[in-house]
Amino acid sequence: LFNRLAGKKLAIVDDQPGLAMLLSNLLADAGYVTHVQSDGQAALAAIQLDPPDLVLLDVQMPELDGFELASMLKSDPVTATIPIIMVSAQEGRASKVVGLESGAEDYLGKPVDPPELLAKVRNLLLLRDRSARAARP
Repeated sequence: LFNRLAGKKLAIVDDQPGLAMLLSNLLADAGYVTHVQSDGQAALAAIQLDPPDLVLLDVQMPELDGFELASMLKSDPVTATIPIIMVSAQEGRASKVVGLESGAEDYLGKPVDPPELLAKVRNLLLLRDRSARAARP
């Protein structure tokens, strides 16, 4: 199961370098290939140029926040099927609802619980693979 997911590309978008590196190392140790972006505009360009298999997206970023970026990714046919996990210090129910309504498939609070993050990433990647296989003629 895990071997099939090894090498999947994950985009990490967070303006806090320490947290981005922590997430990147955790996911790389689990066999994923990670690409880190520190702002929404750069992330949008990078994701459109080379779409990852999943996006971990911080909510609070300068210029283009996570809610706006998620909406933009979900409205683009090239990136619409990429699962998004919002990662935010905004723990309130309202923030979670806005994140989910903007297109995110899941929402995690900071500090991130590593086993929970890895399980959610794995589950969303497996679901995406199953959906892709089912859609093939």
